[in-house]
Amino acid sequence: MKLSYFIKNIDAWQPLIAARDIKREPFMAHLENIRAQFGRMAEKPENQIDLVEGALLIARTAFPDLIASHCTDQLDRWAEGLQERCGPSSSAGDILSGLNRILFEKEGFRGDIHTYYDPQNSFLNRVLERKLGIPITLSLVYSEVGRRAGFPLHGIALPGHFITGLFHASGTLYIDPFNQGEILSEKECREMIEGRFGRETADHAAWKAPAGKKAILKRMLRNLKAIYRQIGQDMQVFEMIHWILVLDPDAPAELRERALLYETMGHNAFAVRDFEHYLEVEPSSEDRDVIALKISQLKSSGRWLH
Repeated sequence: MKLSYFIKNIDAWQPLIAARDIKREPFMAHLENIRAQFGRMAEKPENQIDLVEGALLIARTAFPDLIASHCTDQLDRWAEGLQERCGPSSSAGDILSGLNRILFEKEGFRGDIHTYYDPQNSFLNRVLERKLGIPITLSLVYSEVGRRAGFPLHGIALPGHFITGLFHASGTLYIDPFNQGEILSEKECREMIEGRFGRETADHAAWKAPAGKKAILKRMLRNLKAIYRQIGQDMQVFEMIHWILVLDPDAPAELRERALLYETMGHNAFAVRDFEHYLEVEPSSEDRDVIALKISQLKSSGRWLH
């Protein structure tokens, strides 16, 4: 998608532009720039991706004047405070106690149970400013402070709920930053998953492993996609879909969604491209015949060269 496309559809971004007192053309150029930065980051191997950088690029879609160093400096200060309390030989309990004291007792971070679906809960800069967030963003803050202090904390992508794991020499501990750093046993995690998704999902061992950085960023983007859809911000939905596909070009749900949006917009060639890719990655999809018919109709349309 080129900058000209967004300029033609600028009205969808008008509420954000007005709220932030941003001029139209610089804002659209800004979007083009951060999408390019995100694309370059997505091309890196998983171990070279900076998760905080990725989260802040996502936040810059809504806060173009965001200064990344203000956020990273905060994380570094809290990490330094944790290092003053704990060292390499500290017990798992001491590490978590130190983190909880800094983030929850001193800084006052908490899960936003009242306005859970507020988009601000998905933007890392606003989570750091407001000390409010949802499970994935609070887990990002929690694990990143620990990681910067030298401790092996990583995000854990439970189905339906995001937590943090401390992979200590004494064993793995599961922590719920959304609930003030509550310690969860493996049994409690399994019961949580089973209650919502069934025993088969709970028995799958994949949820115990650290979540990949790209997977975390995709989950953040999917949260925002769902929120924007709920509040009727269609262009922002489109942008989040695009970013997900930058991270994972074969994501079937987003390929299908983007194709349908392109079709609605009259961009038939782009719609066909995404529909065909969708069928390549989901050859046994239940809607295969419907999508194949759409492709045929779009190709035969007089607007094929749109």
